Formats: sequence, structure tokens, C-alpha cells
Amino acid sequence: MPVKAEVVIVGGGMAGLSCAAALGRRGVRDVVLLEAKTLAHARASSFGETRMFREMYSDPVLCRLAQEANRLWRQEEQHAGEPLRETHGLLFYGESWDEETIEGSIPGARRVMDEQNIPYEALSAKEIAERFPLKPKADFTGLFEPTAGAVRSDKVIAHWRRTAEQAGHRLLEGTPVKGIDADGGGVTLADGHHIAADQVVVACGIWSDLLLAPLGLSPKLEIWPMLWAHYTVDPALADRYPQWFCFQRERGDDGGLYYGFPVLSHTADGRPRIKAGIDWAPKELRVAEPNAMCSEAPARLLELLDTFLFNELNGVQERVETVMSPYSMTSDVNFVLDRLTPKLSLFAGGSGQAFKFAPLVGDSLARLACGESPAVDLSCWSHQREAVRA
Repeated sequence: MPVKAEVVIVGGGMAGLSCAAALGRRGVRDVVLLEAKTLAHARASSFGETRMFREMYSDPVLCRLAQEANRLWRQEEQHAGEPLRETHGLLFYGESWDEETIEGSIPGARRVMDEQNIPYEALSAKEIAERFPLKPKADFTGLFEPTAGAVRSDKVIAHWRRTAEQAGHRLLEGTPVKGIDADGGGVTLADGHHIAADQVVVACGIWSDLLLAPLGLSPKLEIWPMLWAHYTVDPALADRYPQWFCFQRERGDDGGLYYGFPVLSHTADGRPRIKAGIDWAPKELRVAEPNAMCSEAPARLLELLDTFLFNELNGVQERVETVMSPYSMTSDVNFVLDRLTPKLSLFAGGSGQAFKFAPLVGDSLARLACGESPAVDLSCWSHQREAVRA
């Protein structure tokens, strides 16, 4: 166990591993990454085989940052020597109203895409139903972004791990951190061992508050348990499912926001499956303490997801896997990526959207750890903005 490192990274998920890989490519070799459990483990936000990437945002700033992230994704794929994404398009569809949800809105996305000349197709409910095995209501409209698709997050995690290890970094699993030095100049492990560091990067998602609150540096976050699942589908329709996000107004305890992926994997016995999920968490399930988050899917949420999938899509057969994923949420659904002190940087508040920005997150954290500023303006992710000031 080292006693000193140039950079200590706390957290072995998307943000920590992308930072480690970026530091390796910048020639920084003395890096220790500390993960309390295992890298991208099943109780954390980076677990799973797929995430979305897109540029279709209602917020023009996020749209531009997504474009920068996609530029870095292309570089990442060159480093990996293999595709890390699958481009098959993304369908935003559903009710059109101007109120913004945590994923934006259809009218807002259309305005921003027009302003920034991002290609898309506008589709009616009839055109959606003819093209995909979906059953949109008659008043639904849609936007299809052909250049969007899925990040193969499992491949990406493996790529970053190889990159960091080839750079000589030490990736230590099963090594929980108990505390951070007041000046950010080191960490103390749960067993009492201390590691001094020139720079510390905190990238442990929902657990960041436990380390930063004693220093008075914790941003204001909520933890939302978010449900997603895999469903088997009719093999005859397997190549027709789109990647989609459905916008509907909240009605009672139904938050109305659902999403899904095309067939990108199969069950152990060879049946095609899609991933689908709910993009809200009931208020009674939102917590501040990570260990208080429910890990079992409530029956009502399962009922809502099943009802949507079986009623609004054709060919859905059986739910075969269920996961509750922790989202670290800010009130404005924007991230926190910033330097907190001269020796301490933070990424938190991923809000379920962070993986599509992963190369930008990693590069920016690496630059902060090297005493530089991010390559693009990330003031929207400042830890000093009103939305996250505790």
C-alpha cells in the first residue's frame, strides 16, 4: 500500500476511471485509484452494458458540451482501437409541452437543434408507428436524431482500466476511504492507513457527501433510486426497436418519463432483449444518505414500467432482469465538476446523464489535477452555483 502519490482518485466508476485514463495519456504515472468495492460495481451508477449518447438537448450549453464530448469519444475510440459506441439514432417522442423535464422537452430540443444545425427528422405519431414497433398516442410527435446512439459502457470501463494499468497506475479495489485531509493533501483509509497526495480527485458518486461534509465542501445533492430492466422481445421485431425516450406529463404517481434501447444483447439462452427504464424517482424514495437508498425495486414502480412496456411497445415478452441504480441528483440536473481547494477536485451529481459526457469529464478532472483549467467553459458545473450550495 503506497504512502504517497502524485494523484489519488477516490472512486472507480465512470468519472474516476476516465480521469485515470486521461492522466495516463498526459504522462502522469504516479496515480492511485481507490475503490471501496469493485470497479463499476452493481450498486453504483456506472454499472451496466449501455448508456445513451446524443446532442439533442433543450439546453444549448449542454448541447454544445455534448458535441465536445462526442469529439472526445471519437478520440477515445482511436485510443481503444475499436468502436465504443453504436450509432443507430435516438427517438424523442411523446407529448409536446414547454415545461422542461430532467431530459428536456421535445419543443425545446427542436429549437436548440435548429439553432445549432443538428440534423433530425420530425415524425408524426403515424410515422413513428409505421417505422418502429411502438404504439404512440394520436397526439404524440417525435424527433429522430440519426447521429445519436449507445455507448457500450462495459467496453468503455474495460478500456479505461487497461489504459490506466498500462500507464502504471495502481487501481485498488476493496479499499474504502474514511476521510480526506482538511487541505486535500491526502486520504485516510478505513483501516487507518494514510496516503499523502499532491492532488486528490473525489469521484465516488453518491458517497461523495460522506467524505466532503466534514470539510464543509459537500454540494447539495439528493440520491434517487432509478429503476431499469431487461425485457425479452419477439425475434421477428428484434432489429426494428429504436433507442427512444418518451415524454409524458406526470399523472398521479406516474412520472411519465420512460426510455429504452434497441436490442444490443441477448439472454444466456439466446433470446433478444432490450433495456428500458423509468426516468424519475418518487419523492418518498429520494434520500440524502447513500446507505438509506432502497436497493429492491418497489412493486409499484415495477408495475408502472411493466405496464408501459407491455402496452406501448409491440413484441415485448418477459422482464428478465431488474436493477435499481443510484442517481446523484442536483436540483438543476447539472453536474458538479470543479476544483474545491488548490489540492482537491470533485465530480458529482451525475444525474443519470454523465456517461455520455465521460471523456469530457475525465479530461477535465485530469486537467484540474495537473493544475490546469478545463479545455472548455464548465461554469455551468461550478460547485459555487446556487443550486448546489449547501
